[in-house]
Amino acid sequence: MSFIHVITTRFNVPTSVWTVTRGGAKPLSEEWLKDRFEIFQKYCLPSFKNQSNKNFIWLVFFDANTPKKYMHEIEKIEKEFSLFQPVFVQNFEDLQSKALEIIPTFFQDETQFLISTDLDNDDLLHREFIETVQEKFEPKHDLVIDLKRGLQLTKTSESNAFINVFYMVANPFISLVEEKNNFGTVVKEEHLKYRNYKNYTAFDSEPRFIQYIHSHNLVNNSEENAKRIANFDFSDYGIAKENEFKISKSEVLIFNIKRKWRLLNKMIHK
Repeated sequence: MSFIHVITTRFNVPTSVWTVTRGGAKPLSEEWLKDRFEIFQKYCLPSFKNQSNKNFIWLVFFDANTPKKYMHEIEKIEKEFSLFQPVFVQNFEDLQSKALEIIPTFFQDETQFLISTDLDNDDLLHREFIETVQEKFEPKHDLVIDLKRGLQLTKTSESNAFINVFYMVANPFISLVEEKNNFGTVVKEEHLKYRNYKNYTAFDSEPRFIQYIHSHNLVNNSEENAKRIANFDFSDYGIAKENEFKISKSEVLIFNIKRKWRLLNKMIHK
C-alpha cells in the first residue's frame, strides 16, 4: 500500500496550557487519571477495536511518570490490542519530536505517503471512520481529509445523556495526507487553519465520530441549538450494552420542537 495511517493521541502528557478542567478539577491528578482511564476503556478504546478497517497505527502518548497502577493498565491494553502503541514522554515538546522520530519506523518500501489523524483519549469513532478517511485518500501532499459530520454525546448523569448533531468544517477529527519525506503530521497546524488548504476533500453524508462532553473536558461544550437525536445505535461506536446511556425520547422531542419554534421566530423577525 502506498500510504500508512497513523493516529496520535495525547493521554496525560504534561503541558503548561491546561491548568483546570471545565468541572474545576486539576488535570493529570489522581482523580483525573482515574476518570480518564475509565472513559478511555469504556468508550474510546472499544471504538478503535470496533473499526471495520484495521489498517492503522495508534500512537498513544503517556507521561513517563505515570503511576505504576496505570502503567499496568497500559501494558494490559497493549497485550490485548496490538494496534495500540504506547509511547512515554516527558512533556509536550518531547511528544512532538518523538512522533516525528517514531513514525518513519513504520514505513515500508512501498510507502509514499502518511495519513495522520490526531484524536483525544475521550473521542469515539464510528466503525467506518478509518475506512472513510482512507477511501478519501489521494496521492497529494498536504491533502486535507475532512469528515465534517459527527455527533456530540453529553453526559447529564451517571446513566443519562443527550446526543446532538455536530457539523463543522475543519473540526478536530480532520486528517492530513503528506509525502513521507516531508511530513509534520496533522498537528503542525491548529485544525481550523486547514480550512484554507488548497488540496481538500470532505465527507459529510453520515456522522463518523462522537465528541464526548463530560465534566473533565478542557474546552468542548455541547452545541446549544443543534438538533438532538433519539434513536441511536451505540454498537456502531463499539459501546458495550452495559455502558450505554439512556436517551429520553420525550425530552428530545420537546427540545426539537422548541428549537424549531426558535428558528421560525428568528426568521419571522429578521
